[in-house]
Amino acid sequence: MLKRLDEQVKKDFKEYFKDRDYGVIAVTEEDAIRVFAIRTTNLTEIARLKHGLFPLSAVVLGRTMAGVILLTTLIKHGTDQRILLRIEGDGPAGLVVAEVNGKGEVRGFIQNKHIETATKDVNGKKKFDVRSAVGKGTLTVIKDLGLKTPYESSVPLISGEIAEDIAYYLLKSEQIPSAVSLGVLIGEDGKVKAAGGFIVQPLPGAKEESIAKIEKTVKNLPPVTEMLTSDKRPEDIVEEVLKGFGVNVLALKELSFRCRCSKETAMQSLLMLPVEELEKLIEEGGAEITCNFCSTVYYFTPEEIKNVIKLKETGDN
Repeated sequence: MLKRLDEQVKKDFKEYFKDRDYGVIAVTEEDAIRVFAIRTTNLTEIARLKHGLFPLSAVVLGRTMAGVILLTTLIKHGTDQRILLRIEGDGPAGLVVAEVNGKGEVRGFIQNKHIETATKDVNGKKKFDVRSAVGKGTLTVIKDLGLKTPYESSVPLISGEIAEDIAYYLLKSEQIPSAVSLGVLIGEDGKVKAAGGFIVQPLPGAKEESIAKIEKTVKNLPPVTEMLTSDKRPEDIVEEVLKGFGVNVLALKELSFRCRCSKETAMQSLLMLPVEELEKLIEEGGAEITCNFCSTVYYFTPEEIKNVIKLKETGDN
């Protein structure tokens, strides 16, 4: 797909996607600079509800899920290739993990679902203090390209704000200079009001003057959530980032919260337990296995656990 972004195309996108989450990947007409802008409001709200998150926990996980979606520029579009983003800081958030495939299906979890609200003053406005929630530690990216061994690389967290940390990873591990912006806005009712982000990357052959021009534009842009709550859509954000350039749309990506868990995969956790522990679970009346990524609970009856023991004994698992 290579289509010039004009008013008719923007109208078509709006009519097709309506209020769904999606992303737009575009390049400048005049130079080799790529932008990927996304809206993730709905999927972030779904994650908040599934995990029962406090506001600051929802912001941290929401930024992480949006961040891993932006990293899908590293895998093949529309495939089952997967990329996982793991943030391990010493702040109250604890472990934060998000995973997405090439089809835009994302899932994620945060260890501390109930981070106490901490704010900071930014230009006279109260903002959630994500940096203090995440703390210092490491950011790890795991790419599963369908090969024998997934590619894994880690860098130290240089900021804790997540967007800057992803940009640092891309520079150090992938040698791709990038500008990354992420945001999650929580309303007074505790619901996710807006979420999304964008990434800007010069491609091979990009002119220095074009890069400098876009860097200046990006520095003067309002926060992503401010643009989204001003009725700007991903394609509008692309235009804002590439102001002064013609824009060609390369691809669209529909985004959704979707977990790959099932009762069958949950049973694998039981298969890893010793027979003695499984027998104890039978005596206790059954077992519950909760998926970390979506908080779905799978219940196993004593009879089902007996079948698990049979599978272990026959080796048919």
